[in-house]
Amino acid sequence: MHLHRLVAPLAAALLLGMPQFAPAATLTVDIPGCSQVTLSGSGTSYMLTCAQAAMTCVAQATPISPSGGTTTTLNVACSPAATAVTWSASRDCTRPSGGGAGQGTVSEIVGGRSCVYTAHATAGQLSGSASVAVTWQGSSTATPPSGCSIARTPTSGALGTSGGAISLSGSCSGGGAVTSYSWRKNTTSSWSSAQAPTDTLPANTGSALITHTYGLTACSNGACAAEVITTFTVAGSAPVGFCSQFNDVRFVDLNYGNPPVDTIGGVGLVPGSLIVGRLTVPGGASSPSNLPGTISIVEHGGPTAERVMTLSTQPCDFRGWTPGQNFPAGDQSGSSGPMGWGGGINPNKQYLLAGDPPGFPAKPLLSPGVTYYVNLQTINFNNGLNSCQNAGCDVRMTVNTPN
Repeated sequence: MHLHRLVAPLAAALLLGMPQFAPAATLTVDIPGCSQVTLSGSGTSYMLTCAQAAMTCVAQATPISPSGGTTTTLNVACSPAATAVTWSASRDCTRPSGGGAGQGTVSEIVGGRSCVYTAHATAGQLSGSASVAVTWQGSSTATPPSGCSIARTPTSGALGTSGGAISLSGSCSGGGAVTSYSWRKNTTSSWSSAQAPTDTLPANTGSALITHTYGLTACSNGACAAEVITTFTVAGSAPVGFCSQFNDVRFVDLNYGNPPVDTIGGVGLVPGSLIVGRLTVPGGASSPSNLPGTISIVEHGGPTAERVMTLSTQPCDFRGWTPGQNFPAGDQSGSSGPMGWGGGINPNKQYLLAGDPPGFPAKPLLSPGVTYYVNLQTINFNNGLNSCQNAGCDVRMTVNTPN
């Protein structure tokens, strides 16, 4: 047998048993957010690696050095393009309004200061930021507005316990033409550039009257008038007692022991007002050796005024006394009148947490865990006439514990 006769059939058999392969193909991978995709591995195991794309942003301001009281326009351009932008500002500077895909506006009423505004941009899972510094120029030639005032609704500035809506508007009668208004509520800046803001004051769930202060600053090209102020009050929830016969009752919670409570600002006594201090004696209070404590009321930030004070189990309790007459004896039970009386410019009242020592004048006896009321009227106890002729007859009320 010749060798070539064996080789030819074997070669044919090998060719018929081999698998047939398809021609080579190209695989294209496009992953959003990836600047480069790398394929690695061998055999049947491969891995795709994504190099994260970076977002780069540049912020600009036009103009870059505006005058105080005017407006500058902020823009940010990002690559890839941003789909959402928010703005922030450096400390004590106004946060820009707007955003969207990049543009914002801002106005600073005070010239001669620098502010940094930062754009925070996003596009899908990408994010980037950019800042721009703006120097607000003061104007040496601008004239500030003058004769500025605030109109308000309700005009009385007084709201009931439930609070409610208020409205404000600002105007100036002279000086430079107003180019911007800025409002302050208590200690927070609000409503920049708004001439007529509105607000809703929340209900007052406490017993003390709450005062909200609003300030208006009007500027003309960076030259600003002095702030003008108005206040709104929200009445406290009056405890059950004898308060309905008085037109103006203010409530405040007293501390059993220091610190004292000052009525200036938070309560704001005015002519004809009556203040009720609620005093709760702690459950574990004690009185060593039957020594008395004191409740003292002194002038604080206001003019001198005669006052009548009672210590009672009821608020607004002046039962059993007529002006021009001596104060009646105290009623320890509190059922038919105050437990103790006091009068004068700075009335002062002693009390006990245990029974009176023999030979001492009777003093009100307070019980731990019980609430009492210190009632104060700004009236002359000799004739019953109002003794506070000026707004702000404020007092400091201090409860000194027995020691």
